[in-house]
Amino acid sequence: MDEITAVRRLWAEVPEGSDEDLRGARGALLAAARAPRSRSWMLPVSRTGLRIALAAGVAAALTAGVLVAEIRPDGSEPGGVAGLPAAPPANARELLERAARTAAAEPDLRPRPGRYVHVEMRTMSYWATTKGGMQVTGTEERWIPADGTGPWLSRERQIGMAPAPGIALPSPPPQLSEQPEDTLTETPTCPSDDAVTASRMATWPLDEAWLRRRIETEAAKATAIPEHLRFWGAVGNLVRDSVFRPALTAALFRIAAGIDGITIVPDIVDAAGRHGIGVTMEEDYARTELIFDKSTYRYLGDRTVAIRDRTRSFTTRPLSKADIDRIVREMAARGGDPEESRREIERDAKPRKVTTRTPKGAVIGSSAVVTVGVTEALPSLAPRLSRVTVPC
Repeated sequence: MDEITAVRRLWAEVPEGSDEDLRGARGALLAAARAPRSRSWMLPVSRTGLRIALAAGVAAALTAGVLVAEIRPDGSEPGGVAGLPAAPPANARELLERAARTAAAEPDLRPRPGRYVHVEMRTMSYWATTKGGMQVTGTEERWIPADGTGPWLSRERQIGMAPAPGIALPSPPPQLSEQPEDTLTETPTCPSDDAVTASRMATWPLDEAWLRRRIETEAAKATAIPEHLRFWGAVGNLVRDSVFRPALTAALFRIAAGIDGITIVPDIVDAAGRHGIGVTMEEDYARTELIFDKSTYRYLGDRTVAIRDRTRSFTTRPLSKADIDRIVREMAARGGDPEESRREIERDAKPRKVTTRTPKGAVIGSSAVVTVGVTEALPSLAPRLSRVTVPC
């Protein structure tokens, strides 16, 4: 990681003043780790929808059910659930009910304590620059402790870029990171009562009334978003993070089927290139989608896509002396020259007005589940490593 990437990470956290842009702040923070290296100022356009419980919620690696999905050479999926109707679902509610039946039929996987659930995903995101924009594809792997305790690991790689609809690639194009970047997260030893941690999700009841209250608690954390969008976003986050436990995922689908404003999309392509059928909710300039296999209704992943052009202009915040000192220390620890790093950071960390564009049809963010399995231990850590401790 170079110092410019570190500066971008701090800037990317800054929301604009309106409710609309506050909605995107969390997504910008999540996307910042994937920023390509470039001297032009780059903004990772945020994923709409909530990203609740970033570190802990993802770690729902649970000693309960695990959904196993895989990409086949011909793009086909394994057989579905017997008794599902042959005709396509008539609406979004019916699609989610079929998806719930499929998830509920998945066998449980119960790894022993000390082992890890390993999840592999394909990802796609949209990056806006002052001179253009691009779709960046990548991979993400997660190693999650099966008993819900101890550290969990996320490994990300950038593997390609492509033009977004109607917008030019930056010139010159930025160089993608060739090496994986690891994030090692220590789970809290004293979580609060409402924390979404691995150990707590492992024991969540499947009672839909209880889960609805749990979702409402999560949704209430995003006060700048209309209530129905908050609820939809919270459900989507828990679905994304509970692919390890099909019974819980099935209950979430049944709850999602009752949300007002959801619609069906007959054909969607996920980040792994698989065509599926989706349930979507529009929010402002984008729509957020849950994607399912067209015949088995197995959950494939999620996607947020722009439904109209959007231009953003805002001023970045300056970095404090403490911010600059911390970044210089990090660069020196990686072998950088402290004086040169400080000069460059101080030059590029000054406030500036930035204008970016997200074109209609851009995939703002997408993740696709490829495989879920069990491993004995964490892999060797990558040289590019960040450590995160979830606070109590």
